[in-house]
Amino acid sequence: MSAKLHQVAENYYAFHCPGCGYGHAVTVNGHQNSQGASWGWNGSMDKPTFTPSINCNANSPENRCHSFVADGKIQFLGDCFHSLAGQTVEIPDWEDS
Repeated sequence: MSAKLHQVAENYYAFHCPGCGYGHAVTVNGHQNSQGASWGWNGSMDKPTFTPSINCNANSPENRCHSFVADGKIQFLGDCFHSLAGQTVEIPDWEDS
């Protein structure tokens, strides 16, 4: 099994989103991103769980990608703009390119 996450910096991790096609990054361990958000993380690079949900482009419904990540799977919520809305899929392995 390959890692699902890419460490961008200390306490900052990203995964590839197959729904919107972009990387989603989260700050963990009490550190905050530029919007003041932080996520809980189970510490797994292979089967990550983040809490709470990850809501990218929250104020732009035509581009919104909103999901829960649990045990290495992305559960896309119904307010996503893309075709995976309402579905749960495995996080793809991170591939450096």
